[in-house]
Amino acid sequence: MASAPIPAELERRIKALESVENQGEDFDASSWFWLALLGVALPLVALAWGWLA
Repeated sequence: MASAPIPAELERRIKALESVENQGEDFDASSWFWLALLGVALPLVALAWGWLA
């Protein structure tokens, strides 16, 4: 596969995404709580409910 040069606009966008000031803040405690509840606990409950039904 031949490697073509990256277009200048794409290179600019990639650099903008990689810069620290554009990455936002870390999750706070309530965000971690909802992430764990909706992303881990709720699917586990749904799986257990499906196995028992």
